[in-house]
Amino acid sequence: MGVAAAAVPVAVHFLTRPRPVPVPLSTLRFVREAIRQRRARHRLRDFLVLLLRTLAVLLLAAAVARPQWGQQPLVAEDQEGEAVRVVIVDVSQSMAAIEGNTRAIDIARSKAARFLKGRPGLKTNLILAGAVAEPVFEGPSTNFNALRDALEHCEVLPQAVDVEAALAMAREMLMSIPDDDLRRRELIVVSDFQRSNWTRARFDATWPRQTQVQFEPVATGRPPSNLAVLGAVCYTSAGERQNGQLRIRVGNFSSTPREVTVEATLGEATYRLADTCPSGETILLTRNVPLEQLGWQTGTAQLVGVEDALAADNSRPLVAQVRPKPVFALITRQQAGQRGSSSHHLEMALVPDGALGEKASADLRRIDPRDLDPHELAPADLIVLDHPGKLTADSITLLAGALSHGRPMLYVAAEPIDATNLDRLAEAAESLGSGLTMPVRFVPPAAGQARRNLFINSPQPADGPLAAWGDSFSSLVGPLRFFGGLDSHPAPNGLAGDVLATYNDGTACLVLALSPTGSLAVLNADLEASNLRWSKALPLLMETLVEEMLDRGDAERWFESGRPRDVYLPDEIDSARGLRIVGPAGEENLDAKYGKLETRGSRVAWTWPTPAEPGVYRIAAQRSTVFAAAVNRPAEESDLQRMPKETLVDRQTGELDVYYRDEEGEGDHRDDFWTWLAAACAVCVMGEIVALLGFRT
Repeated sequence: MGVAAAAVPVAVHFLTRPRPVPVPLSTLRFVREAIRQRRARHRLRDFLVLLLRTLAVLLLAAAVARPQWGQQPLVAEDQEGEAVRVVIVDVSQSMAAIEGNTRAIDIARSKAARFLKGRPGLKTNLILAGAVAEPVFEGPSTNFNALRDALEHCEVLPQAVDVEAALAMAREMLMSIPDDDLRRRELIVVSDFQRSNWTRARFDATWPRQTQVQFEPVATGRPPSNLAVLGAVCYTSAGERQNGQLRIRVGNFSSTPREVTVEATLGEATYRLADTCPSGETILLTRNVPLEQLGWQTGTAQLVGVEDALAADNSRPLVAQVRPKPVFALITRQQAGQRGSSSHHLEMALVPDGALGEKASADLRRIDPRDLDPHELAPADLIVLDHPGKLTADSITLLAGALSHGRPMLYVAAEPIDATNLDRLAEAAESLGSGLTMPVRFVPPAAGQARRNLFINSPQPADGPLAAWGDSFSSLVGPLRFFGGLDSHPAPNGLAGDVLATYNDGTACLVLALSPTGSLAVLNADLEASNLRWSKALPLLMETLVEEMLDRGDAERWFESGRPRDVYLPDEIDSARGLRIVGPAGEENLDAKYGKLETRGSRVAWTWPTPAEPGVYRIAAQRSTVFAAAVNRPAEESDLQRMPKETLVDRQTGELDVYYRDEEGEGDHRDDFWTWLAAACAVCVMGEIVALLGFRT
């Protein structure tokens, strides 16, 4: 219609063009000269006037049409027509970040409320996405008042968002609509789109192809600066239980280096740790501390003098268990006092301060494999096998039972029969439900194959127990030469990370297999023939392994808020009778809000589907604490870096129609383009008047 209207001034121009009129004159010479002079001016005037009139009509038509430049929102608040809409609101810990004196969750409520307004033909549902996706209704509903009320009262949870679970729930709601239903399917996601979480977002072929996805970010500009305590543990040494080491990990998620000071309380003592944390990195603050009292000690690690975007992650609960020195059960055919034997060197490495005297006999008990008895193993914190010979079926069953009940075990594999023992032990432990999976299968060396002069070929580990050796790793393992032992092949379903060190021939040197109920380490070497027995690396290796295997329960003492946990209590706790769960402020476990305790065979399990607010939770028997766990905020929630728009839209959404309301609020201003067109139309009209006045004669 606008183009047709623009043709009107052109038609008028040609229809009203003056026609020649014959005029009788005596001479035409002067008239023709005057006409030639005026014709050029008139043609220029007519061209300008025609151009401006036509352009003015076109601009006016375009302004009436109200064009919108750029990509437009797929879902508008006042959009008409029938539709099924699902709104996801992120309520994870990062949504508590303050930017410009406003919390991200408050912005999210305001944005989401615009899409929860009722109108004919619209059904909507709201999903609050944390560690668990919580829908207001089972499916889309017209009860908009209840949806808005749930949105108004939602709060940030100390959890990480499970993006995959929230999107899967939304997809199921939209897929419940029959294929022949022509209503639009709309998904609105309101979040800060934190990079650590939303990289897991995927929109694959299982989504309905006609789904319209609209991302509504709550954050603008650069991410705000944030400091956080990402980890707080207290490790106790296997050799000296009265000493511990505080390890506080701090992250600096800002654009400049920051001086950080952490005040850590443990029991009645307070310690200060300080250092400079570079921009965008994490540092580990350590300090040796005395732990004179046995039992459980609790505390906190708190950043001092910090004001940042997320105050909730400036502190972290702290739990430590101070235990007596460990007792070892050494199962071997070799006799005590047989100097130079493998068991002799193991004994010296496990109890370096015992000097094979009375103290050693209290900390390490030798057991002949032919006399293996449950009562002999009961006091042992760690079972060590070295040159045990062929183990009987009863011995295998007894050891597998101890392993499945949480008793750690170290096996020094030096003889061909050890391959058979390890196979039978792993099979028996698996049959008892230990969940133990060996990363390799050990086999006797091929006939005529000599395992001689082997050296460790593994690079310096970045994590794992041997990473604690730090810069001394290379200098310790470089001179070592190993002889004997077994060949190894990768096992099905084995974890390569459980192989801590390998030899230059590709076989495993050191293996540590962990399961929910126990741990089994294998040192594949003949200590009598290897120079490891004379190296200071042997006692350090034993200390590292013992500390890892005995203290691996520390991993079970750290619960992540919102993530379900099902852990076994120490195996000396054999019944849930008389036990109770106590919260951080001493409150009792009413209505099982802190989970429940149940007896499973000879052990007690603590099942907690949704760990609550951060803090220290204790399991008490009468007035004493028998177990404690710290519930922590997820460390990844402290990094407020956002996922780039292009990555979220182009790589994560497949072939769906997607709109991302960018940080400048681009979609809110794209409808103003018609005002510029109307102004340009007015300029053309004024230009026509100026042209007529300028060419007036």
